[in-house]
This record gives sequence, structure tokens and C-alpha cells, in this order.
Amino acid sequence: MSVTGLDLIFLEVNSIEESLAFYQGVLGFAVTKHTPESEPPMATVQAGALRITFAQHLETMLKRGRGVSLFLGVSDVDEYFRELSERGAELRAPLDEGWGGRFITVQDPDRYRLFFVQWNE
Repeated sequence: MSVTGLDLIFLEVNSIEESLAFYQGVLGFAVTKHTPESEPPMATVQAGALRITFAQHLETMLKRGRGVSLFLGVSDVDEYFRELSERGAELRAPLDEGWGGRFITVQDPDRYRLFFVQWNE
């Protein structure tokens, strides 16, 4: 047996609708499944081979997003920055930090940090 890769990211969120508005409307991911009537309400978005499933669980004492950062590869971080800016995302210009890639970062409605990275060769 061997691990073949990361197949799915599963995130608990406060609002399926807010998450879909951000991931589809701002980031440009495709919604592949949306079951608001299920218990809990769930939805899945996809970009390339990456799938993220959201399950709506109201926040209790736990603070969402703490300690969780997702690094997602993009082919052209500067172009993606322009696209996100046009869609109203609040983010800083791409940065090169010397750890292997040029990136931008945003936070989703539940404070999960997303890094979009154009990796150096």
C-alpha cells in the first residue's frame, strides 16, 4: 500500500452559501455538488484535480481557520492576481519570499488561509 496523493480537502464552515460565493464567485472554482437540504448541508467545489468539500457546522467555541493554510499551485500567479482583483478580492500583489515560489494569499469567510503559488522550477 502506498499513498497516492491528496484526494480531497474537507472543511467545516459556518455558511455553505458564503463559502460558495467566495470559492466560486471570487476564486473561480466550479461547484460540482451542492446539497443544502442534507444534514449537515454540504457542497463540493473543484479547480483542476483539487476538490474541496464544505460541511456546514455552526461555529461553537472553536475558531475556524486557526493553523490551517492551503497551498494551491497556479500556472501564472500574476494573471490569477489580476483575475481575483477584478472579482473584488482583497489581496496584496504577488510576493517572492525565497522558499520556492511566487504567491498571493487570501482568507476565506471562515478564516482558512489560501496561498496560490507559482512554484519555481
